[in-house]
Amino acid sequence: MDELRAMRAEIQEFRKEMELEMAQLVSAMSHCNGRIDGLEARISALEQQAATGRSSADEVVEELRRELNDRDQDLLANDVEITNIPEAPSDHPIHIAKVVGLKLGVQLEERDIISAERVGGKQLNATSSAGPAVTRPRAIVVRLARRELRDELLASARVRRGATTADLDLPGPPQRFFINERLTKTNRRLFRMARDAARLHNWRFVWTKRGRILARRSPGDSTQRIRTDEDIVKFFGPVNNETT
Repeated sequence: MDELRAMRAEIQEFRKEMELEMAQLVSAMSHCNGRIDGLEARISALEQQAATGRSSADEVVEELRRELNDRDQDLLANDVEITNIPEAPSDHPIHIAKVVGLKLGVQLEERDIISAERVGGKQLNATSSAGPAVTRPRAIVVRLARRELRDELLASARVRRGATTADLDLPGPPQRFFINERLTKTNRRLFRMARDAARLHNWRFVWTKRGRILARRSPGDSTQRIRTDEDIVKFFGPVNNETT
C-alpha cells in the first residue's frame, strides 16, 4: 500500500509538471504566432513600398535637382549676359561692358565690375554655297558688384530695346545687341522650350525675373512659373518633338 501511495504521488507530480510544460508550450506558440503575424504585416508593407517606391524615389530626386538648380541660379544673381557684340582678338570685355552700360545710360566704374569674359565655344551661322561660314560672337558674361546695378542695367536695356553697337568703337557694321539675366544651363533650356511652346500655342508673354521663368497668355491672366519639362505641357499644352 505504501508503494502504491508513493507511485500515485509520483504520477500526480508528473501530471502537474506536464500541465505546466503544456501551458508554457501554449504560451510560446501564441508568442510565435504573434511574431509571424507581425512579420507577415511587415512583408506586406515592404511589398507595397517596392511597388510604389520607384516613383517616390524619382520624385525625391527630381525635387533635389530643382533645389540644386535654384541654388545655382541664386549664385548668378549679380550676372548679366551681353550677346551679339562683335568679337575681336584684342577684346577687352570689361571695357565693352562699360561702354555698353554708358550706351544704355548706366555709368559703370571699374569697381562696379567684378569680372567680365567671353564664354562658350565658337558658333557658326548657317552656311550656304555663296560663301564661307560666319562665326557668331560669343556672349560676354559680366558679374557686377551689386544686384541693384544689375537690375538697373536690365531695366535700361528694356527701355532702350533696339540699341545697337553704333558709336561703341567696335569692329563691323552697327548691329543690335541684347542684355539678359544669366541663366543656368537647365533654365536656359527651359526658357527656350517655353518660348517655342508659347509661339505654338499663342501665349503672348514669356520672360525671366531674378532667374525665374514666367509666362502669361494675355494681359490680365495669371502668371505661371516654369520649373520643369512637365510644366511646359501643363501650362501651354502638348508640344511636338521638334519643340522639345
